[in-house]
Amino acid sequence: MRLDRFLSLHGFSSRKQAKKIVRDGRIQIDGVVCMDYTRSIDGTNKVFFDGKEIENLPYVTLMMNKPEGYQSSMIDERYPSVMNLVPDQYRKRVRLVGRLDSDTTGLLLLTDNGILNSRLANPKHGVPKTYEVLVNHILRPDLAERCKEPLDIGRGEIAHVDELEVLDESHARITVHEGKYHEIKRIFGKFGYDVLELKRIRLGPLSLGDLEKGQCRLLTEEEYDSLLSLVRLAKKDLL
Repeated sequence: MRLDRFLSLHGFSSRKQAKKIVRDGRIQIDGVVCMDYTRSIDGTNKVFFDGKEIENLPYVTLMMNKPEGYQSSMIDERYPSVMNLVPDQYRKRVRLVGRLDSDTTGLLLLTDNGILNSRLANPKHGVPKTYEVLVNHILRPDLAERCKEPLDIGRGEIAHVDELEVLDESHARITVHEGKYHEIKRIFGKFGYDVLELKRIRLGPLSLGDLEKGQCRLLTEEEYDSLLSLVRLAKKDLL
């Protein structure tokens, strides 16, 4: 990545401002003043601005606990964009991995790793997604058994439920891997239920855990490695 782009992605307002900062000799790379804003850098370089190190991550992947009423989009539209919840230093870098409806809450991923994003979104990789569901009336006791068979959910589409567990009279936990439009709502709708609340709690090996609603955090190295492994990627493939 060019140095001026790197700086603009890390909180400097524009490449024009970044170029001026570099020309003024305020940037050091690996202990040496750099005045060439076209220089390429990677995740191994240590970059300093006025003596303070700038976080240099080769890729940024964030987990968000998406609250209700936010839209999975890059800009504000009918509802405010989830990008408003992303920390300033990452907002220009990351892109959404899939989407959640405005009334759906829970685990949402954002990354600047285009290869990872593409593979997670590709149905052929079969990334499992687990949701907690609240419905409008008593769940039938044979629902889990009936969901073991392929389900015609309309529009010529067939859904496959990996697992369904009835938690109590009105709550269930369901895992799917295809990501069809409004898939969970359509699965429960087939059996006469309206989904009142929907929360994604797992995506592949990642669990939402105790992340506060509306908050983001970087994946740990272990979590990131497990995500790469899930879609058959290795760090060496991304260099």
